[in-house]
Amino acid sequence: MRIPDIAFFDTFIKYDRLREKDLDRYTRELASGKKILTPSDNTVDNVRSLRFKRLTSDIQTYNRNIDMVKTTLDVAESTLGDIVETGKEIRVDIVNVLNIGVLDSEDAQILSDYFQSMRNYIVKQANISVGDTRLFGGVKSQIDPFDHRGIYQGELVDTTVPVASGVELNTTFVGKDYLGTIPSGVWIDSNANNVVDPDEVSYKIGMVKAVDDILQIIDSGDLTRLHGYYSDMGYNSPTDTVVGVGESGTLNITYGNTTISVNYDDTTTLNDLVNAINTDPANTDADGNPLVTAYVFEDRDGVFRLGVLGSNTDMNISFEDTSGALFKRTGDMRRILDTFDLGFDGVSRYRSIVGTQINVADSLKTMNDQQIVEFSNLVSKLEDADYASAIAQLEKAKTAYEALLATIAQNKDLSLLKFYK
Repeated sequence: MRIPDIAFFDTFIKYDRLREKDLDRYTRELASGKKILTPSDNTVDNVRSLRFKRLTSDIQTYNRNIDMVKTTLDVAESTLGDIVETGKEIRVDIVNVLNIGVLDSEDAQILSDYFQSMRNYIVKQANISVGDTRLFGGVKSQIDPFDHRGIYQGELVDTTVPVASGVELNTTFVGKDYLGTIPSGVWIDSNANNVVDPDEVSYKIGMVKAVDDILQIIDSGDLTRLHGYYSDMGYNSPTDTVVGVGESGTLNITYGNTTISVNYDDTTTLNDLVNAINTDPANTDADGNPLVTAYVFEDRDGVFRLGVLGSNTDMNISFEDTSGALFKRTGDMRRILDTFDLGFDGVSRYRSIVGTQINVADSLKTMNDQQIVEFSNLVSKLEDADYASAIAQLEKAKTAYEALLATIAQNKDLSLLKFYK
């Protein structure tokens, strides 16, 4: 009886493949320094390695976003800082004008030119670009977010990118918020719901609005009106009615210990309201002089607004609208310097917000870099070859392969006939 050669050949092929596979694997591990992992070898370590690699890839994406965001944030912070510093300079001159006034026409022209150049600079900075995108336009746009009047014409939503799980930072900004804007112009109730919606009024840079009012008053020559109170918004004409159909209320003006109450309804025009304030019996002092003087103020944008000036410019005036119908259309009443300060504070506040975002970006970048190192170390522990173990396994595979070859060589010609004498 003889064992068929085909049986030895099948056995040889089977185990030859296994041994060669082992030899190839451990040779490559030693050559590359990395473990050759397959799911069947160590499912847990293989899954962990893939997860750490995926997390590392995500973090690297976040870091690229941070690098992009940091450029934008740095430009935004620098721009707002320039506007704040410009505002500080302008405020000093506004206070000087309020305290001293204008000496002559030449002085007035110098001041006008100065204020004009400064307000133009603020508008120019508000329209700054990063690449082809206006930074304060709300979304990626090549159109200036502020027109020559300083009125916002950008979007009311900004653009953000993720810089960490659950954390997003700005790549563009809503200029309406970041530039300290104040409601301006004429309210147009486009959807007829009798509610002032954000897209139904104009928003003007507060510091520019105050400077424009000063320029208008200097041009008029009546510098006493620099101390007046002005409504934020107004009307297209002084003959426009001050409220909508069916609306009415009372405007209370408190000057010192005196309150002047003026009723209005849907037939009252802005001229009528001014006349009612000036002729109210309560609006007189002991000598019969008016306590406050109301007037129609046409600003540089062609909007007709309510102005009120006290006989004593150092005395505060407060305003109350009993129904709120009037203030929906006029906005708040305040001094020019208060308007300037309100806009200045808005820019300063959002500059701080941008500074906070810069600090967040820096902290996240540092933390992300640390996590990349940690994940790389973990992957290394899972994937780097254990040289002592790999050498031992290689020797073991070589010995097994040599034994296979020797066994096949010794037994391939075995036959019972060899044992017959």
